[in-house]
Amino acid sequence: MKKYILLCFAGLCIYGLGHAQLYVKGYTGYAFATGSEQLISDERLSLRDYSAEIYTDERHTSSYRMKLGQGVNLGLSIGYALNKNIAFEITGNTQLFSKFRYSKAYEWDFTLDPETNYYYSWNFMGFFGDLEYTNTMIQVSPQIVFMSNPYSQWTFYLKGGPDFIWITNKQKSQTPPIDFPSGSYWASELYTAKYSGNINTGIQCSFGTEYKLSKNICVFAELTAVNVNYTFKRSKILRYEVDGEDKLSTLRSTENNDLDDRMSFNHAGINVGVKCTFR
Repeated sequence: MKKYILLCFAGLCIYGLGHAQLYVKGYTGYAFATGSEQLISDERLSLRDYSAEIYTDERHTSSYRMKLGQGVNLGLSIGYALNKNIAFEITGNTQLFSKFRYSKAYEWDFTLDPETNYYYSWNFMGFFGDLEYTNTMIQVSPQIVFMSNPYSQWTFYLKGGPDFIWITNKQKSQTPPIDFPSGSYWASELYTAKYSGNINTGIQCSFGTEYKLSKNICVFAELTAVNVNYTFKRSKILRYEVDGEDKLSTLRSTENNDLDDRMSFNHAGINVGVKCTFR
């Protein structure tokens, strides 16, 4: 019985190899961030007029959803179709134009009448100033592909597998200078830092369709989703300025190798490309 099963399995393998096809797919597209990472800003201004015995307390809280995992896709896939229904594929992907900027600052009018007797205080928590961040992302995903071609020129497929990902995140942040009526001064500070980690693992899946142009050429479009949380392990300050002057040498340390910051880089988008089959 075992010999019969082995012979059947060997026969299926030989049949599959006889109908196997090697193919290459090149594509581009755009992915949108679907993660929930946010920058939180909380500002509070307290103003007291002792002469009129008036006190006001204003508070502003807001959040900004970061676009981690968003950008233009550029990828290449190499596949091996065992038959018209099953294939194995490995996909490499990177992202371009993954630079985003956000500003969070309130411009308060600190010009007060010298005849009045005002006292005020202002404080903030979380994100403040100008932030620019760039994501560099490389993904490799081995996948199994299930295909169906109910029509002569159209093929529909579903594929999925693990997603091995490596990311660096470069951030540039700057706080504005502020002259307070009391005579104190808040200097402008500029930081540029790079965050990196090791290879992390997530899940990638796609649903798409192919249209046959000729015997060996197809065009395709697919919806792709990636679920991955990335842990940054290292950071390095590349630039530090105070009021435009380089102060990097004044820092005790510019590197931190003990980070454990886990962030969501989930993203989903659409890709279009060309498939070339070698028979």
